[in-house]
Order: sequence, then C-alpha cells, then structure tokens
Amino acid sequence: MDRRQTIPKKIRYVLEYVLFRIILFPVQMLSRNGINRVARFLGNALYHISPKRRKISRINLDIAFGDTKSPEEKSRIARQSNIHMVTTALQCLWVTRNTKQRVYQLFPFEPEGLEHLNRSLKRGKGAFYLMAHYGNWEVLGIFWAYRNFAQVYSIARKLDNPYLEKFLMNLRTLSGGGIFHKEESPLKMVRALKKNSCVAVMMDQNGGIGGLFVDFFGKKAATPRSLAVLSYSTGAAVLPLIPYPTEKGTYQAVLLPEIKLEKTGDKDKDIFRWTQAYQKVLEKVIRERPEPWMWIHRRWKSRPMEERHISIY
Repeated sequence: MDRRQTIPKKIRYVLEYVLFRIILFPVQMLSRNGINRVARFLGNALYHISPKRRKISRINLDIAFGDTKSPEEKSRIARQSNIHMVTTALQCLWVTRNTKQRVYQLFPFEPEGLEHLNRSLKRGKGAFYLMAHYGNWEVLGIFWAYRNFAQVYSIARKLDNPYLEKFLMNLRTLSGGGIFHKEESPLKMVRALKKNSCVAVMMDQNGGIGGLFVDFFGKKAATPRSLAVLSYSTGAAVLPLIPYPTEKGTYQAVLLPEIKLEKTGDKDKDIFRWTQAYQKVLEKVIRERPEPWMWIHRRWKSRPMEERHISIY
C-alpha cells in the first residue's frame, strides 16, 4: 500500500479515537436516568435534522405496515426508534465504567425462558441465539456472558479503526464472552458448538446479493444463509434471544422456544425454508413492538435478479 495514503489514514484513526475518548468521559459520569434524558434530546434532534434517515425509516415502515398504520403513527415509531438507537449507543459508552454494576442496572431481571436453553444444551451440540438489532443487543451480550449460562460467542465485523476496535473488543470480552469476526472461518464456530458453547447471530440486516431472498414483512429481503447452514450441519438448536426495553429504561432478556424444523432430504430447499422461518420469528417480534428496532437500516436495499432495476431507497 502507498505510504502516502496510509499516513493520513493513521492520523485520522488517532483523531477519531481522541474524539471518542473526549465524548466518553462525560457520558460515563451520567446516571442511568441522565443517559435516558440526554438520549431523548439527541434522538429527537437527530431525527429532525437528518432528512435522509427519516426518509429511509419511512420507506421501511411503509413496506412493513402499508396502510395498517397512519402516517402519524409511522412518524412516531420512526422518532422513537431513533431515540432508542441513540439510547443504545450512549448506554454502551456508559457501561465502560463500573461495567458489571452498570450492566446489571440495565438488565436487573432474571432472564425468561432459560428452560429452553437448558433443554437444548442437554443434547451436547451447543446452540445459536437468533438475535436482531433490537433493544440493547450489545449490553445484552455482556450481561449474558456475566451470567455464564454457557460459553457464549458473538459474531461481529471488525472496525476499520484499530484503536476503536481494540476498545470495543475489550468491552465485548470483559465478562468472558468471545468474538468471531465475520472474516474468520466458520470452522471456529463449529468447534465451539462441539464444546456445547453458544453463538449469537444477528439476522435482521441486508445480506447482500449473496444472501437468500426470503419474505420479510411481505417483501423479499436478502438474508444470510449461514445460520441455517450451520444449524443444519451441526444439529445445534436455534433459540431467539430478545432484550425487550421496559418503561424504566431497563431491559428484560427473553429466550423464546427453540425453532424446531425438520429435514426433508432436499438440503437447498430446507436451508431456504429454515432461513425463512428465522425471519418470520424476528418479524413477529418487531411487528408486535416496532419502536426498539433499527428502522434506519436499508434492510431491503439488495434486490433479486428480477428486481435489479428497482431502487427501494
């Protein structure tokens, strides 16, 4: 790589990290209620000054709910979702100080549905947690590792900025959890499952043109097939894990029953059918309570071959 290109990039990474540390300190000093107040202010402000994000949210809500919700209700959901995303980000910064104490402040309740995990782990094949960008998924990962129900790993994309990546990696693994980067071989996950560990997989974002186009809120959405492929080959259970926000600014972690699907002998069709089933579970969660989901993400950006000429956004 051209050294003239790498030096400005390194300087940018350092400046980004310095700015991050400057922002981090005052956030760490806030109380939990203070975080919520600041998040409401910033979330409302960002909603009003970012027409591009408002447009994406509105397109997504039109796709998901059509005429079943009024324009006013869709605007309310989009604004609340924006506030919730800011809250999630600030809470992730907040828990970097007195981490265990603050994580338990955000997740003060006993998780619901642990019997589903215990039943699955008795098979000795590990388990997958089916998750979405819903509630505070990042702090949930830290909380879950603290509880040590089983060794847990999360799948994440490595950040371009190495200083921020190191900081985030330290936070994510502080409570004993592990990280698999998306660039790594799936064999690492297979080995972890053989040790009866658990792997958290996010399944609600655009999977690109290499994904399977399954139905999501009535419209084809590119979705990664990896979860279905690995569950199919290893026999590991798939358990939806949802961090539901409460009115007090905390979260209730809920494990839903295992998604039990049969093999028909046609692997390709089974992988498609299983992937579709996972999306329908997440759709049901989001449909019942849409505000905590990330509506600003361009979930339907990639289109199947017959729709390549259509631009959703």
